[in-house]
Amino acid sequence: MLCGTHTRCAPRSLCLLALCATLACLAHAQDTPPAQPATAETQSPAGYGGLPGPAVSKRQQRQAQSIYLAGAKKLDRDDAGAAQVDFAHAAQLDPGNATYPAAVTVARDRRITLLVRQAADARRSGDENKAQTLLAQARNIDPANPLVLEHLEPAMSATTQAGAAIKPSASTDSPLTQGWRIQAEAAGPTHLAPSPGTQSFDLAGDSYDVIRRVLEAYGIRAILDDTVVHKNLQFHMENVSYAQALNAISTMTGIFLVPVDTTLAIVANNDEGTHKRLDRQLQETIFLPGLPPSQFQETVQMLRVLFDGITLYQRQDTIIVRAPEATITALNRTIEGLSQPSGEVVIEVRLYEVDTSKMVNAGANVPTQFGLYNVDQAAAQLVSQNASLVQQAIAQGLISSTASNFEIAAALIGSGLVKSSLLNSTIGIFGGGIMRTGITETGSLGINLGLNSSDTRTLDDVQLRIADRQEATFREGSRYPVTSSTFSSGLTGAASSLAGLGNQTINGVPISQIVAQASQSANTIPQITYENLGITLTATPTIQKSGTINLNLDLKLEALTGNAVNNIPVLASRDFKSTLTVTEGQSALLSSMVSSSEVGAMSGLPGLSMLPGFQVPINDNVQKQTMQLVVVVTPHIVRSVPNQMAGPLIMLPLGSAGQ
Repeated sequence: MLCGTHTRCAPRSLCLLALCATLACLAHAQDTPPAQPATAETQSPAGYGGLPGPAVSKRQQRQAQSIYLAGAKKLDRDDAGAAQVDFAHAAQLDPGNATYPAAVTVARDRRITLLVRQAADARRSGDENKAQTLLAQARNIDPANPLVLEHLEPAMSATTQAGAAIKPSASTDSPLTQGWRIQAEAAGPTHLAPSPGTQSFDLAGDSYDVIRRVLEAYGIRAILDDTVVHKNLQFHMENVSYAQALNAISTMTGIFLVPVDTTLAIVANNDEGTHKRLDRQLQETIFLPGLPPSQFQETVQMLRVLFDGITLYQRQDTIIVRAPEATITALNRTIEGLSQPSGEVVIEVRLYEVDTSKMVNAGANVPTQFGLYNVDQAAAQLVSQNASLVQQAIAQGLISSTASNFEIAAALIGSGLVKSSLLNSTIGIFGGGIMRTGITETGSLGINLGLNSSDTRTLDDVQLRIADRQEATFREGSRYPVTSSTFSSGLTGAASSLAGLGNQTINGVPISQIVAQASQSANTIPQITYENLGITLTATPTIQKSGTINLNLDLKLEALTGNAVNNIPVLASRDFKSTLTVTEGQSALLSSMVSSSEVGAMSGLPGLSMLPGFQVPINDNVQKQTMQLVVVVTPHIVRSVPNQMAGPLIMLPLGSAGQ
């Protein structure tokens, strides 16, 4: 219950009991001899570590015990500094009680743990200065504490650990606060250290004796395993090094060496079973940060298949491997090739859309409806309607008394005294006398010269940065809701037939009224499907060894047409899928779609326009519309893949899978 990562317990009395029990166990572990007989007022208990201690009165013992309990309460409240002071005071009052020095050690370790934990919290919050200050306080308390050494800076950690592995702690606390220290050192692979130089051999006899004498010549002691086969050998070599001699004797006897230390080795038969039994296992942690989960799992599965017999654990982005040294070396070379950064490609997509419309309206407006009227009758009617004006005009000499009705009507209209819509629409008069006839038109005669032209250009530039052989999707636009179906919660046909039951009632309420209310409360629930309007581009690049880029492209353009069928909008969709190979930096034209429409309308005189020489239309109205879409793709390599055709040769251990 009193570890460095202990959290608060409830109730607090349990923590005090646990503290007392733990410290009692620590005190018992010191093998304290039985206390010597003492007087009624004083006694001379055994000192810490079995040494005789000074005489301590019962009053001092009670005072030390009270201070010790006060320190235990402070320790339970995570006030390790104050608790350490109380425990040291209790140890000074009662030096013969081994519980108090042990409590000092526990409080000091708790204090270091709290400081390291606070430093970690400060580092996570970004306050590196506070973290270093807290770690410095922990180092001042105990610079050789393993927890402190784990959090030192790399340069300081290497220097401190080099000395801490062989030196006791040099804390500034009093001797009573010195406690046990657990010194741990991670052991690496063991290698033999044969004597340098060359040796000559002229040996004959049993293989056991020959092997032992060859190794002893280079300062290596041999322990021969029972699996080594006895055979008669003759071994003759001159001026050979240790490696040459070992290679020769291993080939002749089929053995391998397992180092125990630098000058001692176990010699055993070189077979798979013996390797599994004698090869020393090493553990290594491999860090693979930044890999996607799928790629990380593929890497783990590949290592399990390639290196049979290894013990492998995975945790987040790390792999823990336990295997012989030769296997771990081969595994590291494999991981080194896989951990090369993948290439990255920036794909630049440019969309050009040019819409051009032109409307030309040229010609004349020719009347299409005509009317006839008798001129004399129209003039006589106009004169009779304005008889007073005519008399005044004759009296003033403006009109001759002998003038005809036509002349009088023309004079009145010409002077502005009378207005006539009939005469205003007259375009011609033919005939004479009582048969004089006028021609009228209901339209207006005009000349049209009109030109309306519009040019619309849109440009969209999209850039995607994609890792080699990874898929990326770019979407620009909106999601438009489309009602695909509806669901009604109203009455079914069988239930609605209840309305025909007439005046029958349920609990005094007519059935027809109940059915009507249920029909009014019916709900219609739509089923909505969201369509992606705009541009959707999906690209997967593959960087080839030649420097070219293979692209799998899927381009989709969707928009509303403005039409609907059964209240469901009609979408205009354009989709392009292609696989193309493009040189880095060059552009490729994905698609070019041209849509052109032309509408013309002509107007002319019936019959006359069909005669030779009169076929030119009087009015010509032409509308032209052109739309062109161009998509240009340009890939750029921003990070190249390793340009190597094969990796380094890896020596696999004997007896592995596939041998």
